Amino acid sequence: MPGSKRNRKTNLPPERMTPIRVRGKKGQKARLRALLNQRMEQTASEDSDMLDTPPPPPLSRLESLPTELLESIFLYSLDVNLPRASPVLGEALSSTYVKQKLLHILLVRPDGSDEQNILFGKLQSRLLTSRWLDLGSVYRALAAAYTPFLEQSLPDLGTGFVESRPVKTIPSFMPNVSQLVNYVFAHSHDNETAYWSFGPSERVDLRITRTEIIFNSSMRGFRFHMSQGCEMPTRLLHGPWTAEKMEFCSVLLEAGASLDPCGSNNAEVADQSLREAIIQGNTDVVSLLRQEWHVPGGHSSKLKVTLDHVRLAIFQGGCKPEILDLLARPPQLGYGMDDCLLDWKQEDILDWANERIDCGDERGLRLLELIDSFQRDGRIG
Repeated sequence: MPGSKRNRKTNLPPERMTPIRVRGKKGQKARLRALLNQRMEQTASEDSDMLDTPPPPPLSRLESLPTELLESIFLYSLDVNLPRASPVLGEALSSTYVKQKLLHILLVRPDGSDEQNILFGKLQSRLLTSRWLDLGSVYRALAAAYTPFLEQSLPDLGTGFVESRPVKTIPSFMPNVSQLVNYVFAHSHDNETAYWSFGPSERVDLRITRTEIIFNSSMRGFRFHMSQGCEMPTRLLHGPWTAEKMEFCSVLLEAGASLDPCGSNNAEVADQSLREAIIQGNTDVVSLLRQEWHVPGGHSSKLKVTLDHVRLAIFQGGCKPEILDLLARPPQLGYGMDDCLLDWKQEDILDWANERIDCGDERGLRLLELIDSFQRDGRIG
């Protein structure tokens, strides 16, 4: 109807009109707008951070050189600290080729003059501190050097045969040197030596282990050795002790690396390891650290035992005879004979033994018998 309120038009201004809300549209737009603003703020913040972050420093002239040229410079200079100068140089000089070549130069080398040996001893000391250097790396370098040495030193190998001591099931015939070298480094251990005899026109007996080659003829031999002044790295002189670490230590010490060079703290680290091994009753570690090794220059390399070590073995180590035997033994190779023999008949040690005897502990009587036995043999004062 014309006069009804439904069809009547209003002339109210917009601000007095009641708004009609359409559910979802305005809220969705607001959420989208807020999300857009948040992303714009994040982008602006990231751009600001990028502007605040300084650009990476430019490469030095040395770092800009091709990798092949860097390798040549490194192997010519033998500066083992060069890869540590920057991450760029460290990455460029970390290839397997560079490591094996460096090992071959520093570890597999003939004797030189005294000055050269001292210089190489210092370089070897720095090399041994490298974390990547392990026993496998040394053996691979030695194996790579064995083959050309043997090929140049041996006569016709066509009739060569191999035997091992102790006798084990091994191939009785090897037609070439490389097979022999591979066999030795795969099967040879400290107590096993491969003997290779060949002839019949010229018979030469060869004794070969992982670290030396010895002929019974006038031909020169081959022996892995460290130069004078080479120091044992401290990273190998503390626990945890594994079979590989102990073998690595034994190989380096036998090759001439020193345990107690002047101005180094490796003797202190080794002494602490010796004390821990005594308390734990670890005869392998005590034997390793107490053994006397010949060092280039006519000196000895071994840890000296004091009464403090003896007291540790008795009071805290359970008074184990095998540990006491290692602590009491005298030098065996003739070096370091100026070591004074210790007098184990100290008041506190004898009191400990007598108290154990009174308590019925057999360790007391056993200790007194050991002391008397060591004295009769001249092993203690």
